[in-house]
Amino acid sequence: MNVIARRMSTAIVRVCTFNLRFGYADRGTPNEWIKRRPILKKCLENMQPTIIGTQEGYPLQLNDVLGDLNK
Repeated sequence: MNVIARRMSTAIVRVCTFNLRFGYADRGTPNEWIKRRPILKKCLENMQPTIIGTQEGYPLQLNDVLGDLNK
């Protein structure tokens, strides 16, 4: 086995998926996006995923997540 293959076989890949839920669905409740966003940010900082998948990720939310990842 060559050196590159050995390095690849020990690589850790973390995959995280999140159902972001439509950003305006819970407006005015404890579940609204503005309150969930910092929780997601903290989770991503702690998990440090290699790959992130989303469900119901609308452009505003996806841009927020990208912005949080790039800070």
